[in-house]
Amino acid sequence: MGSGSAGANDVRDEAAQVADPWTVDPWEDDDILDGYQRATVHLGPDTEGADGEAVATFVRKDPAKLGLIERLRRLRLRMLGKPLAIMYLHGWNDYFYRRHASEYWESMGVAFYAVDLRRYGRSYRPGETAGYIEDLHAYAAELNALRDQIVRDLGDDVRILGIGHSEGGLIMSLWANRERPHHVHALALNSPWLELQGNTTFRLISTPVLKGFLLAGGKTPLPLNDPGFYGRTIDKATGGEWDYPSSLAATGAQFQPRAGWMQAIFNGQAEVAAGLDIQMPVLVCTSDRSMMQGTWDEAMRSCDVVLDVTAIREAALKLGDLVSIARIRGGIHDLTMSRPEARRQYFGIVTAWGGQTAWRTFLPGPAVQAALRRL
Repeated sequence: MGSGSAGANDVRDEAAQVADPWTVDPWEDDDILDGYQRATVHLGPDTEGADGEAVATFVRKDPAKLGLIERLRRLRLRMLGKPLAIMYLHGWNDYFYRRHASEYWESMGVAFYAVDLRRYGRSYRPGETAGYIEDLHAYAAELNALRDQIVRDLGDDVRILGIGHSEGGLIMSLWANRERPHHVHALALNSPWLELQGNTTFRLISTPVLKGFLLAGGKTPLPLNDPGFYGRTIDKATGGEWDYPSSLAATGAQFQPRAGWMQAIFNGQAEVAAGLDIQMPVLVCTSDRSMMQGTWDEAMRSCDVVLDVTAIREAALKLGDLVSIARIRGGIHDLTMSRPEARRQYFGIVTAWGGQTAWRTFLPGPAVQAALRRL
């Protein structure tokens, strides 16, 4: 484990003597999810940010709103010297709203924290270019700050499982590889965007075209049309199961793929293709199949219509020396929002795997089964 060596502890001790480059405001009530809290994180100068500052947002369930059983389960784990936590990172055109995922983990005593990255979701400020970044490694600031917040809240014994979805899975992989984050003992990636549709060759062929757009500036919009099929698989109004608000509806952030952002994605995927050396166990979960075409098909409700799952699984083998791959039959791009059977399979796999790797303790079977039934 990258966080278990004496060398890592020495680095952490030295880092503790240096003031953090960020500040975190006090927790306050969240205005999107009832019973949750948010904390604004000031990350320092950023030419793309409003007023020249980068701002992110942490989200957690209000500890005062936890039920009695949730509190007792958290207390039991702390008394055993095993406080457990999850740090969650969203994907492109997204933010944290998946209450059902948070409450699944919280019901078993696992503290759940999420971050809305700069210029995403709660962190978006009017006038900013939503989701824009030119280097995915810049997000290490948000992830380091969230990790440190979890340690402050739960103590130095906390064991963290990092969960990243789609673009968040790529970002978290790059972060774990470069930063070797202390207290984070494993990564569970949900349909991570490790490669473009097809394979590495497709990305290399696309690079000269992208560079043409970059000549007009990093914020040049790309002519990438979204047919809306993924949203159709999710939204209750179009046959899905969920009525969570979109990022635009909840926060006003309107997303448009841009050349500089896509170059950042290409650069991150090129790092993966060259081979990372993540020093912790990694679990990569995907749907069992992809379906990307120009016309709607009802079968899209049980497959990934956003990314090529075969390309993801091939790229996953280059993340490190200890990578596990799981196929979720009938899963959609965000496996947590799949139909009940598929999402229960996904949560069950992550729970068992996390107990073996990140936490080295198994959550009580009856509690897990009850939580899975509620999903």
